[in-house]
Amino acid sequence: MNYQPGAQPGPNYEHAAAAQPLAPLKHSGLGIASFIMSILALLGYFAAFFLIIAAIGQAIDNPANIEEALMDSSAAILGIIAIFGAGIINLIALILGIVGLVLKNRKKVFAIIGTVLSSLSVVMIIFFYIVGTLQ
Repeated sequence: MNYQPGAQPGPNYEHAAAAQPLAPLKHSGLGIASFIMSILALLGYFAAFFLIIAAIGQAIDNPANIEEALMDSSAAILGIIAIFGAGIINLIALILGIVGLVLKNRKKVFAIIGTVLSSLSVVMIIFFYIVGTLQ
């Protein structure tokens, strides 16, 4: 069967299924979840940072026992819990973003943004951990 551009369809063309227009792609639900969770993790990191700074500000009043003052500070404890909580949310966001990137027939904008934000946060946390252990 030779196909020539502009040629008329054959007799069996009437029975062929009509070509349906392609539906617009939907956003990946996992990508949206990854994006939202990565933003929540970033907000958690900022909250933890400010809580720990507040605890250090209170502990500076007694420089002789600064370590004990930080251990007794509820702001420091909440800051540490916020870091771990944000880290867990961040890892879940990274996994969801990667899965959202793999899905076919979905828009990947939110999955890309969520994956980038969460992976940057993971890299920054690892960097700060390494810098903190070197001192």
